[in-house]
Amino acid sequence: MRIASATLLLLLTLSAAHAQPEGVEVSPKGGRFKVRFPGKPKETTAKTKTAVGEATVTTVTYATPEGSIYVATHIEYPTTPKADDHLTFLAGARDGIVGKDGKLVSEAPVSHGPDKLAGREVVVDKGKVQVRYRLFFKENRLYQIGALGTGAFVTGKAASDFLDSFEFVK
Repeated sequence: MRIASATLLLLLTLSAAHAQPEGVEVSPKGGRFKVRFPGKPKETTAKTKTAVGEATVTTVTYATPEGSIYVATHIEYPTTPKADDHLTFLAGARDGIVGKDGKLVSEAPVSHGPDKLAGREVVVDKGKVQVRYRLFFKENRLYQIGALGTGAFVTGKAASDFLDSFEFVK
């Protein structure tokens, strides 16, 4: 009887552990999104001047012991641009990620959430590091969710799971 009880307890414990995804779910204040990091991330907020006025940039990052980085950023602009301008913001974000030292490896349309919000996924080669970002613009916010590391890491399961964990919230 003790063995059966112990076995049942072990199975229930394993089931509960399996039901909860690993990592830390983060929902930055005012970000209107949540994402699951593999560990406790660091969050910073700063103001920056843009062509449309002062914006608030919130960045959440987690670095692995191997040197790979997970990042989620939202930039809140002071005004809500017209829907036609959203593609311009996404193109500007892509160009900023590529920068002067990067090479655009791929760019593809992506959609997200029940409303199928249109966005872009970009992979950029920066020499020893590759970056993979999903970019979305909703209301007055630019969302950038990314993974930085080796090519195998940014296109692998851990990075994909992280990117896929991103959700908009109210």
